Amino acid sequence: MKFVYSHNFLKQYQRFPPHFRDIVERKLRLFVANRFHPSLRYKTVQALKRDNPPVKEISISMGVRITLQEFADHVYLRNIGTHSILP
Repeated sequence: MKFVYSHNFLKQYQRFPPHFRDIVERKLRLFVANRFHPSLRYKTVQALKRDNPPVKEISISMGVRITLQEFADHVYLRNIGTHSILP
């Protein structure tokens, strides 16, 4: 599965310390292996469920999440951050 990163995602990602970026990479590998793993808390963002494709989110930690969209040939990583990244 190929990931495509938004400009905002990359900018926000670089603000995290290296050890937390390692956790993000580990969670993204887990997402590829099993997107429904309970630790990811994978779900649709209700405010953006009408987008095409719908916006989903996964949890990196209790306070940090990633919003994404799944296309046929790639996953678009929109944002990473606290709950405030959601509309």
